[in-house]
Amino acid sequence: MRIFLKSVLTALIAAVTANAAGGNIAIRLDSLLADTALASAQIGVAIYDITADSSIYCHDCEKLFTPASNMKLFTSAAALELLGPSYRFKTRFLNTGKIDKKGRIKGDLIIIGGGDPLISGRFRDSITEVLENWADSLIQRGINEIKGDIIIDNSFFTGSEFGGGWSLDDLSYWYACPISALSFNDNCVDLKFLPGRRVGDPAIIELSPQTDYIKITNNAITVHPDSEFTLDYFRIPFTNDVAFFGGIPVDDTLGEVDYVSVHRPDIYCAYIFSDILEKNGIKFKGDIIKFSRMKEKDKSNYAKERTNSLFTWYSDSMGVVISVINKNSQNFFAEQTLKTIGAELNGEGSFEVGLRIVSAFFDSLGIGGHDISIGDGSGLSHYNIVKPAAIIELFKLMRKSPDFDTYFESLAIPGVDRSVRKRLEGVEFRERARTKTGSIANTRAFSGYIDGPRTSRLIAFSLMINNYSCESSYIDNWFDSIVERVIAEY
Repeated sequence: MRIFLKSVLTALIAAVTANAAGGNIAIRLDSLLADTALASAQIGVAIYDITADSSIYCHDCEKLFTPASNMKLFTSAAALELLGPSYRFKTRFLNTGKIDKKGRIKGDLIIIGGGDPLISGRFRDSITEVLENWADSLIQRGINEIKGDIIIDNSFFTGSEFGGGWSLDDLSYWYACPISALSFNDNCVDLKFLPGRRVGDPAIIELSPQTDYIKITNNAITVHPDSEFTLDYFRIPFTNDVAFFGGIPVDDTLGEVDYVSVHRPDIYCAYIFSDILEKNGIKFKGDIIKFSRMKEKDKSNYAKERTNSLFTWYSDSMGVVISVINKNSQNFFAEQTLKTIGAELNGEGSFEVGLRIVSAFFDSLGIGGHDISIGDGSGLSHYNIVKPAAIIELFKLMRKSPDFDTYFESLAIPGVDRSVRKRLEGVEFRERARTKTGSIANTRAFSGYIDGPRTSRLIAFSLMINNYSCESSYIDNWFDSIVERVIAEY
């Protein structure tokens, strides 16, 4: 009996403590929501104690908001649940014709893209390391020449290369690059801008990889040291013609880094790979041809002709991919993953099918059409809408998943990971938070978990604001004030 009464008393004390903490934080959050600088904005706040299974605070948390990159929370969760944390993207290499005794492929080399977003220098020593490994795999098989062409089979993905609701103004930049079953370097060319020697000299634009795949018109100049950096660029849609304009101060000797997206990224990948082949002693004088653009009779000949498998390249696991999606807020990785869900689960790697599968999946878990409408995988689309309460439901569901640890650790740690390195500065225990930011025009979001340092409780939060008129930095600080108070209470 004493043990029973003690357990009841412990539960009552915990409940009273939770209610007291909830009451204290509600008063403090009410005062923050009274900020006159945000009077014209739409604000949603949801804070939930997952351990106690009780709401801590809700302000318009059942209303729909544009979530920006908080949409990646759903894409990454769906990828873990539907494809699994150990899923690996694969790129297949085949050849037609025979390989003779001199190591010559008498036919073509075929590259079949499988949606891999990690064909890049990310986690590697150089941008082209994966392509170097591909060349080494051919050399290990005794191949030193390709007599035919390089054929690109990009059919794992279908439909548009861009998400619905993306802005045409964004397509030159890394965060709105085209999506492709065969990709390289996040489908971008890395840029470094440096000043000329004197004011008025042309700005210096360095490319990595060094390539003529993009055609540059350089109208950017070196400007006075007290001037602002205004150098920018524009890639003419559906071309690789890039115009640079604006200025870089003459004393900016460290330079500035950026990334320009490319048109036809599958061709770009094969184009750089052909250079790597030559550098590694594998002769190639043929053309780079998209399988989809071949004549129907040539396609049927491929079906009849014997094709030989050379090797398959496997990416790092999905656990690594969703970490890039959430910690780095990398749109390209999110969209590659969305299309891959469609390709693997329904045989069609399109935005439409990927969205349909992900939406149906969450609907089956109780997050339906009244809670969320998904326009893309990354949050770049203005068609995305979601309730803060729906993100809390997602966090609750993922807490019960066997893959929760992978999901939790994929989120950004304030003060550690780049996307939130300057967030919650000076806040004790901020490293106990796992967060996801979101930002597009007049939209800001901040959601995540807090592993309560004082009460050992897991707290979930989702903060969204649409149509604000103040500086974005003001919103970030305002969000941080809310999360700081949650950490202080729990």
